[in-house]
Amino acid sequence: MEPSKKNKPAPVVIIGIAAIIIAIISYFILLTFFPDLFQDIPTGQQQPISE
Repeated sequence: MEPSKKNKPAPVVIIGIAAIIIAIISYFILLTFFPDLFQDIPTGQQQPISE
């Protein structure tokens, strides 16, 4: 029997997915220790124009 050739993703794809997972985990760790850190980020909410 010949060994089956499995379709494996490229190393760049694996590194990219790992980087996204690490970024999400580090975001939640930062929120745990610094809960007010991300409060000043603009969220795109509409505000009235003052003239």
